[in-house]
Amino acid sequence: MSVLLQPLKQFGGSVMKKSLLLVLALVLLSTFTPAFAQDPPSPPKVLLLVREEIKPGMMGTHARHSAEFVGLFNQLQTPNHRIALVPVAGNENEVIYINASDSFAQLENITRTTDKKMEGANGSMRVKLDALEKEAPAMHAAMRDMLAVYRPELSFNPGVALPQMRYFAITTTRVRPGFDAAYQEYVQKLINVARQKAKVDNLHVALFQVVSGAPAGTYMAFRPMKSLAEMDDPIGMRVRAAMTDDQRKDADKAVRESIISSETSTYAFAPGMSYVDKGFAAADPGFWTPKPQMAMKPKPRKRAPKPPPPPPAN
Repeated sequence: MSVLLQPLKQFGGSVMKKSLLLVLALVLLSTFTPAFAQDPPSPPKVLLLVREEIKPGMMGTHARHSAEFVGLFNQLQTPNHRIALVPVAGNENEVIYINASDSFAQLENITRTTDKKMEGANGSMRVKLDALEKEAPAMHAAMRDMLAVYRPELSFNPGVALPQMRYFAITTTRVRPGFDAAYQEYVQKLINVARQKAKVDNLHVALFQVVSGAPAGTYMAFRPMKSLAEMDDPIGMRVRAAMTDDQRKDADKAVRESIISSETSTYAFAPGMSYVDKGFAAADPGFWTPKPQMAMKPKPRKRAPKPPPPPPAN
């Protein structure tokens, strides 16, 4: 694995080995910057996602570990920008990193450049990298890396100003072998058409198809949100109500026949564990580059007044 992947995996192996960089995971970062210049912004064409299973009780330690890696990335000016996600609803011991690119060739170049910079670290930085690498096995129960490609024809109203988002609801769907075409037709011609009819303009979905690192027929839909309050809108019910009786029957049949499983988890963006470029952070610097809080000096304790001297003895 490449160092690019390594940052996301927190250097699960030797720094001289290929490391895992990311980030997902979703969505979605410095490499997203060109997309943000568009109106509306468009999702990236390629994602590298890393799912890390953290051992119970180690999430806090892992957050500190990940943030220290981010500090080293900043010092080395590596190009492996990523967004980190932590669970709100779902596996409470999971972290996802998302790295976005315009192509697999670009992702490969990012990996090579990051590897070179990380392997060239020396002095105190090398000592720190080696120490972080040794810490990783004690925190990680498992890791999975995935490559996914954007499917614009299956997405719905996907353009958002990602730096201003705070959450991703990620729906992972497994499709039965041989039923990809049926699933895609279900999303494009039934669900998205009903979404348009229901005028769910506040819904944004970027759908990606996993092409490596997961079973064939795996799709991931990323719904960015500014606030969890957006989930108060019963969009699913509104979309189903917008269908005709025949469309609902067709939709139910497509789900029964083509889908093995579908699961939605919600994640919050974790700026302290993320590594985004200056252009991305500049859109909302208060969130992405918060200033460290100054330690408060304790107020001096007031001394209790001295008791009055005892009266003179007679």
